[in-house]
Amino acid sequence: MRALASTLFGILALSLSGTAFAQSRLEYTNTEDFFGINFPVDPEIETFSYDSEFGAVFQGRRYSAEVGANRYQLSVVDFTDSQQIHAAIDKTEAAGGPSNWLYDQRASVARAAREFRARGGEVTYDAWSHLDRVEGHQIQLRNPDGTRTFAGMYLNSNRHRLYVVEATVTANSPPPIQFQQSLHFLDDAGDKIRYRLSTNGCAVDPDAPRIEMLSIR
Repeated sequence: MRALASTLFGILALSLSGTAFAQSRLEYTNTEDFFGINFPVDPEIETFSYDSEFGAVFQGRRYSAEVGANRYQLSVVDFTDSQQIHAAIDKTEAAGGPSNWLYDQRASVARAAREFRARGGEVTYDAWSHLDRVEGHQIQLRNPDGTRTFAGMYLNSNRHRLYVVEATVTANSPPPIQFQQSLHFLDDAGDKIRYRLSTNGCAVDPDAPRIEMLSIR
């Protein structure tokens, strides 16, 4: 009986510790960049410059948090002024196509995935993905130092932003799936939005008119 009670106490302790860990996740929202995500602690925010696939420079914000040796990060690149930025670049006529400002955004997911592959780790997962019908890509790496990186990159064209979510954890840490999958997008009112997927592959606002026959839920 004493052994059984001891076992039950151990199970209860593990259960409570798991609950405490789950409750420690911070639901962080940012209405400036139109997203929400579960960070383990309040993230630090820094700005950075993003050199694009087509030779333009865009501004972005990086949200990051560390817990022990584990690092959690979300980088957001703002393409809102892409057309004006591209128009101001001094290019040759051959390199200055009129649609490059749009191609730059469309290329950003593939570019981000390529940059993860170039880090030198072993790629253990590499596939198309989506979050709330915003298309993107997921990659997992086993790094030379034994840590593992879990990353996803998503272009929300409705917000003209690229979102790159990344977590690098120690070899004995559980996969940071909760962090990776908790990324979601916000509408103008700051509420979570789940898009519809148009048959041409674009995410469309669920309240947009005349899309019932053109999209799937």
